[in-house]
Amino acid sequence: MGIGPKWNAGRDQSLTMPEQPASPDAQEARADEPETLRRFETRTMNESAVHAVMTEARNCALVMLESATYIQNELANVRMNDALRAQTEQVCTALVGTKHDIISELFELDELLGSEASASVIRSRVNRIVQWFWDDITRMHQLVMALESASKQDPACGPAYVLVAESATNILNAFNGTKAAADSLRAEAAETRNA
Repeated sequence: MGIGPKWNAGRDQSLTMPEQPASPDAQEARADEPETLRRFETRTMNESAVHAVMTEARNCALVMLESATYIQNELANVRMNDALRAQTEQVCTALVGTKHDIISELFELDELLGSEASASVIRSRVNRIVQWFWDDITRMHQLVMALESASKQDPACGPAYVLVAESATNILNAFNGTKAAADSLRAEAAETRNA
């Protein structure tokens, strides 16, 4: 079970979008911090917490790929207008592309953990990953809402709405795990800075 708000994909029920993550700029340490503070952060970064984020992000990326592939495979079997079909295809293409970007970013993040990178650089990478997920979730939400509206106008479009809404729910549940791990890492970093 995911953490936090979820889309409710039931027929005739509203879908709720989770809160947008804080911007990376608001979450990052200032670039003009003294070098000694940045070095201190490197020594105090909880690498297991970063690995937890990486594990959750990898899982979410794989759920995105699986969901996008499933939608693409089932798209011919559901009714929707050409504009919504094109939007659905674009969202699925974006999900697959983001999955590849996330996996590449995770490899780079793993290399940073083995280097002398500061905690703020590592947090910046984590924030970037969360933001990439959020961008796709926003696109998916827009598609779900458009399909919901279409299904209310033409009940024959209902299966298309259910197909995409259920996949969106799976992605959102996986994202909630990633966001919770990233929030935990941020909270720990804030405690370390305030200590």
